[in-house]
Amino acid sequence: MHGPWSPLSIRVFRALWIAGLVSNIGTFMHIAAAAWTMTTLSDSPTLVGLVQTAWAVPGFLLALYAGAFADMVDRRRLISVASLLALVIAASLAMLQWSGGLTAELLILGTFLESVALTLSAPAFMAITPELVDASRLPQAIGLDAVSRNIAQSIGPAFAGAIIAAINPGAVFALNAISFVGIVVVMQTNKSINKNSTDRAAINEVIKNGIKHVVGTRLLRNLALRLAIMLGVTSVLTSVLPIVAKQSLGVASSGYGLLSGALGIGSVTVVWVLPRIRAQYSVESITMSSAGIWSASTAVLASTTSMFVAFLALVICGACMMAMLNTIFSAFMVQLPNELRGRGSSLAMLMVWLGIAIGTFVWGATTSIVGVGDALVISAFVNLVFAIVNRFALRITILH
Repeated sequence: MHGPWSPLSIRVFRALWIAGLVSNIGTFMHIAAAAWTMTTLSDSPTLVGLVQTAWAVPGFLLALYAGAFADMVDRRRLISVASLLALVIAASLAMLQWSGGLTAELLILGTFLESVALTLSAPAFMAITPELVDASRLPQAIGLDAVSRNIAQSIGPAFAGAIIAAINPGAVFALNAISFVGIVVVMQTNKSINKNSTDRAAINEVIKNGIKHVVGTRLLRNLALRLAIMLGVTSVLTSVLPIVAKQSLGVASSGYGLLSGALGIGSVTVVWVLPRIRAQYSVESITMSSAGIWSASTAVLASTTSMFVAFLALVICGACMMAMLNTIFSAFMVQLPNELRGRGSSLAMLMVWLGIAIGTFVWGATTSIVGVGDALVISAFVNLVFAIVNRFALRITILH
C-alpha cells in the first residue's frame, strides 16, 4: 500500500507536479485579476461575466478535440507549445495593461485564448500521468493533481488581490506568464516522457474511435455517466453557497470566502486517508459511503444557522466529493489503453463539465422556486437515491 504522497518519490512526476502547482497558482491568479480588471474597464456586469464565460467556453468546445490531439502528437511537445502560447498571451496582457492599451475586448480575447491553450494541453497532462507512475500509485497521482488545483484555487486569488493592491493587474499577468516556464523546462529536460505513437488519422475519425470505445465498453460508459451525474448533483454547493452564506448564516463576503475554502480543505485532507480506504474497500463501497456522508452533511448545512457547523459540514462534503471523484476517475483511467488515454480523459472531463453546467443551472432554478434549504435537502435525497440505485442496479466490479 502506497501513501498519498508516494508518487512524489518519482523524480519526473515530482518535477512535473511542482511545475504544475506553480502554473495552477498563476492560472487562478489570472482568473481573479481578469475579473477585477474588467470592473475597472467597464461598468457592465455582462462584460464582467463574459470574462468567466471566455474562460469556460474552450472546455466545452475543445475537450474532445484536445483529447484526440493528445493521442495523435508528441504529448511532451504539445504541452510545451501550449504552455509557451499561454506564456505569450499572459505576457501580452501584462504589457497591454502597463501601456494603457488594454480594452475590455482584448481582455476577453486574451482570457479566451489562454483558456484555449490550457484546454489543449490538459488531456496530455492527464494522459502522461499513467506513464510516470505505476498502476498501484495512479489514484494517489490523480489525487495529488487535485490537491495541486485545490491549493492553487485557495491561494491564487488571494495572491492576485495582494499584488493588484501593491502594484497593478499587469504584475499578476506577468507572474502568470512566468509560471509556465517550469513546465516547459520539465518537458524539455525529461526525455523519458513517452512520445505517443498513435497514427495521425483524421482527427474526427480519432475522436469517433475514442467515443466508440468508451460508449461501447459498459464499464467505461457507466463510469463516464456517473461522473456527470455525481458532479451535477454535488454542484448544488457551488451554486447556492453564496445564498447559504448571506441568507442562512448572515455572514459577509469574508465568511463566504471561508466557506468556499472549506470544500478545498476537505478535498486536500481526504488525500491522506483515501489510499488506505481504497486498499480495503471496493469502488462501489467507497462511492456509496461517500455519497451517504455527503448527503447527511448537506442536510446538516441546509438546517444550520451556525457558521462553525456549516464550515465543518462543507469540509466533510469536500472530502466526500474528492473521494467519489478520485475513485471514479482513477477507475476510468486505469481501464483505458495508452493510445486512448488522451481522448478518454478528455471525454471524462467533458462529462464533468456537462454535469456542472447542467447541475448549477438546475439547482439555481430549484432554489428560486423552493428556497435554499429545501434545494439542499432535495440534492441530498437525489444523491442518496442515485447512489443506492447505482449500487444495486448498475453494479460495477472493479479490482481495487
